Amino acid sequence: MQMVTDHVRWVASDTDDQPLLAWAADRATAVGRHLAPVTAIGRLPGGRLAVDVQCPIGTPLATALDTLGAPTTGVAVTLTVPLLELAAAERSGSVRIGTAGLDDVLVDDAGAVVLCDRPPGTDGVRGADEDGARVLLLAARVVWERADPRDPGRPLVDEAIAEALDGGAEAIRAALSHVRAAAAPRPVRWEPAAHELLVGVPPDATEPADGFVAVARRFVEHGVPFGSGRRLPFRRALVGAVVAAGLTAAAVFTLG
Repeated sequence: MQMVTDHVRWVASDTDDQPLLAWAADRATAVGRHLAPVTAIGRLPGGRLAVDVQCPIGTPLATALDTLGAPTTGVAVTLTVPLLELAAAERSGSVRIGTAGLDDVLVDDAGAVVLCDRPPGTDGVRGADEDGARVLLLAARVVWERADPRDPGRPLVDEAIAEALDGGAEAIRAALSHVRAAAAPRPVRWEPAAHELLVGVPPDATEPADGFVAVARRFVEHGVPFGSGRRLPFRRALVGAVVAAGLTAAAVFTLG
């Protein structure tokens, strides 16, 4: 399911707002296009710290891969290099990333990955979430599991990502070097699924506006013209026509 642009407000869960404040300060200075940005920070009337974050338009990674199909090695490199770079930064302590689930790793309409993590010290943290670096590594593994298994660089990448899952920053950097060596990055070309508010058969573009099918469709959708600017619902008009036909037939038989 495709997501729409939304603003999420994270509120400190107790009087100790330092974890949320540190996360917001890091996000304000170290944010890139692969992390959801902070748009506002302040305090609520009761004094609790609140941070507003803009979640971008995007599709959860697994759903995006279902739409994209098996990614080429170059596309896998494009998707996973930012994930590994962020994971290495988090494990080295250069940026604070909260907890997340795989559904919080999105692919935006331009084909870039974005993490919408949940900051520490808030009520929004879910019990099933994991630390940000591990989720990023799991997301990278998901991408490579969809890639061509016949690629000669695939075994090294798979092994390196597996070792990095519970390793430190150096293990993640080693996995990053194997990913970069696998192929040159290629742009992600895909068409995200559009929202359809009305489900049905689309109109035939070749059907003329005054053709029989087009006129019949207008009657069904908008009703039958009746009087000055009025329309009678098609179902009521149809019932009326049937009744009228029945009465006419009865009168003919009676008169006959």
